[in-house]
Amino acid sequence: MGVKLAQTNFTSGEIDPLMDMRHDTGAYQNGARKLRNIALLNQGGGTRRPGTEHLNVLTGRSRLIPFEFSSTERYIFALSNAELKVFTTSGTLLQTLTAPWTSAMLFELTFTQAADVMILCYPTMRTQIIRRTGIDTFTISNFSFATSVNSDKTYQPYYKYAEDTVTLSASGTTGSVTLTTSAAFFVSGHVGMRVRWFDTEIEITAVTNSTTATGTVKGTLKGRYDIDPFKTTNNTQVIEVTHANHGLATGQSITIDGANAFAGFNSTHLNGSRTITVVDDNTYTFVAGGSSNASDSLDGGGPNVTFSGNNIATRSWDEPAYSAVSGYPGAVTFHEARLWFGGSLSQPNGLWASKINQFFNFDVGEGLDNDSIQVTVGSDDISSVRHLVSNRHLQVFTATSEFYVPRVTNNTTTPNNISISRQTPYGCSALTPQPFDGATVYVQASDKVVREFLYTDTEQAYNSPALSMLAEHLIVAPHDMAVSYGTSKRGEQYLLVVNDDGSLAVFHSARAERLAGWTLWSTKGSGSETAKFDSVMTVGDRIYASVQRGSSYHLERFAEQDIDCTLDGSKTYTAGSATTSWSLGSLYGSKTVSVVSGNYYLGDFTASAGGTITLNDAVTNIRVGYNYIPEIETLPVNLQLADGVYTGRPKRIARVILALNSTLSVSIAGNRLIVRQVRDDFSNAPDPVTGKREFFLLGYQRDATITVTQTEPLPMRVLGLAMEVSA
Repeated sequence: MGVKLAQTNFTSGEIDPLMDMRHDTGAYQNGARKLRNIALLNQGGGTRRPGTEHLNVLTGRSRLIPFEFSSTERYIFALSNAELKVFTTSGTLLQTLTAPWTSAMLFELTFTQAADVMILCYPTMRTQIIRRTGIDTFTISNFSFATSVNSDKTYQPYYKYAEDTVTLSASGTTGSVTLTTSAAFFVSGHVGMRVRWFDTEIEITAVTNSTTATGTVKGTLKGRYDIDPFKTTNNTQVIEVTHANHGLATGQSITIDGANAFAGFNSTHLNGSRTITVVDDNTYTFVAGGSSNASDSLDGGGPNVTFSGNNIATRSWDEPAYSAVSGYPGAVTFHEARLWFGGSLSQPNGLWASKINQFFNFDVGEGLDNDSIQVTVGSDDISSVRHLVSNRHLQVFTATSEFYVPRVTNNTTTPNNISISRQTPYGCSALTPQPFDGATVYVQASDKVVREFLYTDTEQAYNSPALSMLAEHLIVAPHDMAVSYGTSKRGEQYLLVVNDDGSLAVFHSARAERLAGWTLWSTKGSGSETAKFDSVMTVGDRIYASVQRGSSYHLERFAEQDIDCTLDGSKTYTAGSATTSWSLGSLYGSKTVSVVSGNYYLGDFTASAGGTITLNDAVTNIRVGYNYIPEIETLPVNLQLADGVYTGRPKRIARVILALNSTLSVSIAGNRLIVRQVRDDFSNAPDPVTGKREFFLLGYQRDATITVTQTEPLPMRVLGLAMEVSA
């Protein structure tokens, strides 16, 4: 008995082997057991994936990052150990710059770019800024915060990492002073940093021991009270002072200045040297000068009351939020005209934003709408911020959860209205998330599941469905990811995930058409040498990869479509007249390469040490590279017979009809497509096959499948297939 079946598309992609019995799902009907080196098409079929062109040799293992100044001025950054190479999009090396990162940091660096500036972050590396200084020149330098005109103030985030009860005092108010803390604090790494006593900065010039250091006061050391810090009690001379976390002791002398007259006291009664009596951590008292008592119980003193910092131990001091001692931010992005930093070693859940349109100024000022924003993420636990993404909202990805910053209607985010909302509990890996198909795609902290952070208008919230649920076997500890939104020659958009084993898990999605499926791409080298994809990026509409071949690394570019290039690591060569002898250069020296000329596959050849090959046929142009094998294997045939499901019992696929488009080579179970007929003129190149072709097969299998493949590096497009199955 024969049953006729059809598979019209492969839009569900390669399906996890654990789905072998899920005949009831649409994914089973439109999926495959294997889709290797296949690019899925929006129309439902699959094509031999595009090959790659060799552009240049890299120093060593490199992470690729795009830099796009304009639509006509785009660059490739190749980050390697202590080095940055800058390439044009055609692979020409423009510059090699020394850099502070190491190989171990490469795939955990975060970055953001706006106009001619790129900022790179890593928790143990001082934040770096790469500037485009000319059409083909760049510089790398340490990120520096804005300063006041006289350089007395640095507009950076500050934070007190010491215990709240620890005090800091200075031996003077100007020039070089001795700094003393009430508990161990200073280390050698503090030299060159600035601590802040109230709002006056002191640059540390030397560290004596853990509680003593020398510093230079920037300006004059004065503490500033809040407005109207004094309170009188009618008919007494006692003045109560509000001074949060003062850290002072009873009997200590303090010199007050700038107080205005009130409650019957003139300014000379309030200002000057006063001996205090501590009431609590935030309050102390002193006796006003003169002989008169207060005329009323009032609050006063005015807006400019200060006290001298000479030998005053206070709890109101702090240090830079980022430093060699405390670590640097690990996440960065531009969003709503602010530069945002997130997560440092000492403040893993910290979130900091610059003033609006002042990307290097993080002054909190008076908390006005355009002032710096400095908050923490995850109030009920320590959520280590790993990535910041500017998408529909500011999205915050941490090691334990996913958050976003809601926008106030018709308003920007400000210090007074910012809120951070926890959404999902999966946590994000070190791999940089990517905006894709209306969502932000990220790899879960477990390094096994790819998810999308997707906003739903009905719920007014984000959720994180798993994109890789049907193909988890294709996700193997990924370490890099990029997105391609299509090219001038194809409309498909792909998410490319680089696995640690050197394969690319490629996700095709068209949300509006409900298309979503995974395939797996791999590359081959000469003979048995190592060949692995190691990094991937897109700039403009082209996909670039860092590829390990043997012991070296290469910058390669994927072709726009399969018919443009069917070999990896390839180069083209031309000659003035047809010849069989070709000099390929040192790139292919002693390598076994495949050779294509037009629609002809000329064979595999081993080049001499100098890179020379001799062909069997004389031609005027060739493409040389490494062949890779595409493979489509259907899921086991599932027969629904009158007496039930015919599963796990012997069956034979007797005939297969392949729907092909622009195909020059394809095989089923060793049966090759015949593209030449006896009547053809063999002096002309063969024409690609478009249409349906029939193949006959033998043998019974319990899990009968069809495997479509090719060994010749030529175009292949399979749109679907029909089969006749005998039970």
